Formats: sequence, C-alpha cells, structure tokens
Amino acid sequence: MTKRGITKDMIDFTLDFGETKGDRWVLNRKMIEQSIGDLERKLRTAKKLRDKGGIVVVAEGESLLTAYDFDSRKMAY
Repeated sequence: MTKRGITKDMIDFTLDFGETKGDRWVLNRKMIEQSIGDLERKLRTAKKLRDKGGIVVVAEGESLLTAYDFDSRKMAY
C-alpha cells in the first residue's frame, strides 16, 4: 500500500474512525475533521488529568460511586 502513499498508520486510523459500508471502511474529510476534534478534546482532558496527578474512579457495574484526586502517597496498588 505504501506505493499509493497510504501508510499502516493511515489504515489503522481509518479502521478506528471510519464507517463500514459493506466490506469497506470509509473515512471522508468531514469524518476526519470530526475525529480530529474528538482527539483534541481527549488530549486536552488527558493534559488536565496529568496536571492534577491523576484521579481515581470508583464504580460498581455501570454505576459511578465516587471520584477523587489520585494521591500516590495514600494509594497501595
């Protein structure tokens, strides 16, 4: 595929974010722009979490019980 200028990363991205149409995965410009927006929001969130030092989420099944800042001094994992 590299003869067409299509890398393995591009194929993986299309498989992750594209739509299936029969036996094909399609990723058009509009879908790419939406994916970039989603990834930028996730990156901003990841940076905020890093700045906080992480968080802990406690859940039971699908129910969120609580969430709090991660404090590695108190955490025994």
